[in-house]
Amino acid sequence: GELREVAADIDGEVARLNRLVNDVLDYARPLHFDRTLVDLNAVCRDSASAAQATPGAPISLRLAPDAGTLLTDGERLRLALVNLLVNARHAVEGRAPADVVLATRRASDDVVIEVSDTGAGIAAQDLARVFEPFFTTRRGGTGLGLPITRNIVEGLGGTIGVSSEVDRGT
Repeated sequence: GELREVAADIDGEVARLNRLVNDVLDYARPLHFDRTLVDLNAVCRDSASAAQATPGAPISLRLAPDAGTLLTDGERLRLALVNLLVNARHAVEGRAPADVVLATRRASDDVVIEVSDTGAGIAAQDLARVFEPFFTTRRGGTGLGLPITRNIVEGLGGTIGVSSEVDRGT
């Protein structure tokens, strides 16, 4: 029994280190994008479904019917959205209400995708650093998820920003 426990600990550490190495590689390597026309709301629905693969807060969808299609790399965009949604779900763990929302809307010629949560929020001194590599406040986090997400969004020609209020959400 003791040997199994030690082996499980080693297995867990190997998985954690493997994830860290993969995150570093994902952050460091130049991104290649395969742009095709994709249904934005379909990408959002798929992202929400993937992000909810583990137990936790449900994700509410508020998708604008006129969001339409977009010339983008649907798989990369999905990866960025899943990362944001997973972060939002972690932020609301143990909180009530535990709301996570993924919304789309048209703004002139642009499309806006918004992920929001009612989590703990981000302290003002940390807000400017959330997209910096290796910055994290979450135990076990690598601090590379948001920088990778920023690289994807900007590589696709978009912009990403964050606003947050402590004890009110992000």
